[in-house]
Amino acid sequence: MHSSLPVRIGSLWGATTGQHNTSQGLDIRLRTRLYSLAPREIGTIWRESLTGYINRLGWTHHVAPRALVAQEVASQLSDEQPVSVLAHFSVFGYQGAMVLNGYGVQTQTWVALLEQLTGRADLPFLTLPWWIGNLSSRKQLRRFPAWCPSCLSEWQENDAPIYQPLLWTLQIVMICPRHRDFLKDQCPHCQKHQAVIAANKSRPGVCTHCGSWLSTKTGDQREPAYEDGLIAWQEWVVHALEELHEASLASGMLQWELFFAHLATCLAEGEGYAKAAKLANIQRYQLYKWGNIEEEYTPTLETIFKFCYVCDVTPLQVMKNQVSRLRQAIESETSARTPLPSARLRRVNLEQCQTFLQAVLDGQEKPQGLRQIEKHLGYTVRQLSYHFPKECALITPLAQEYRRQRKEERLSRVREQVRKAVTFVHSQGMYPSQRKLRLLLPGGLMRMPEAKEAWHITLRELGFEL
Repeated sequence: MHSSLPVRIGSLWGATTGQHNTSQGLDIRLRTRLYSLAPREIGTIWRESLTGYINRLGWTHHVAPRALVAQEVASQLSDEQPVSVLAHFSVFGYQGAMVLNGYGVQTQTWVALLEQLTGRADLPFLTLPWWIGNLSSRKQLRRFPAWCPSCLSEWQENDAPIYQPLLWTLQIVMICPRHRDFLKDQCPHCQKHQAVIAANKSRPGVCTHCGSWLSTKTGDQREPAYEDGLIAWQEWVVHALEELHEASLASGMLQWELFFAHLATCLAEGEGYAKAAKLANIQRYQLYKWGNIEEEYTPTLETIFKFCYVCDVTPLQVMKNQVSRLRQAIESETSARTPLPSARLRRVNLEQCQTFLQAVLDGQEKPQGLRQIEKHLGYTVRQLSYHFPKECALITPLAQEYRRQRKEERLSRVREQVRKAVTFVHSQGMYPSQRKLRLLLPGGLMRMPEAKEAWHITLRELGFEL
């Protein structure tokens, strides 16, 4: 796993303004723990995501990415990191790891560790802060990976590297800018969401569950975005993201405090708040929160984009205080663009839903609640209950019993872990205190009442307690 490569001194996370050039700095030849795998499409809006890079890194080493990260990264995380990463890494790798593409201390920690392991200095650019800026990651990222089937097919046909762009992780991006197809987030074969960090030695572009090729066309074949309003909105979104991307490359991490300060100054004129709230269909008190530095509330990227869209201004223009069109839109109380389309409901595939619901009832699929099935199939609980009332009525108690059994099994494992840890410490000639047990057990486990109960029971068996 070792390779020799130049490593540049210093981290991109240390600065927030000024020109950033990753080619500057002192080159020192070092041997690194992992390959110095080059990220894809750095410098474009198609740059690779950090979680996608982690997957490629694992597959390049011919091991499961989740196993690689559990050994090389998670093992080095300090006790201050979230317990979910250390004690429940499988859950984190399946869904929670998407936060690594965002903004925060956790992202910075993982980037720093990966920089040390690979010797690369450009990994911060695989996260949103070095594109979107220091805006909170709240509701910016998808819960599960998404992809454009046409992009995967083109890359495969042209023998080009297949990877996961950071663009596809954004919730606000619904349509592929190149092909105008809706992005997919469920395997066309097993209908399951993809793991953020794969747990198997698969290859890019295949399902992390069934191993099928993700761009295979089944059922509805191609699903182009025909709605004019939706296409116009998504084209504007990509344009605004490209502006932010170019500004980030030129000036460093963008500071959203400038956006809110300039917006507040503009809205303070006349009846700006009232007119802008009416124009953008936002509560006036919410707009007041945007410009109040004492408020901890920060709007989501999608909310900001929708406001700017109807007010005929881009976020970057507001950051630069280029707000003449914004003032004009507010004063005239007229939107220059068609209102955004309403939420798009998919037509229910009755055969697909019937097959899956029956599989759950027959035990061919694991029991799960209607909310889980909603996420799996992509149809609302209301839609499922309307078309399949009998099946849904039977599934609910089945899921409840399954969850009860799983909980009992989980608690039994906890009790057994504690019993074995107590017995081991005692066999070493030491008193099995909770402090010693915490060194052997996953973080936070000894805070569980069931774990403490098992500790006392085992102490009584060993004669330490009456």
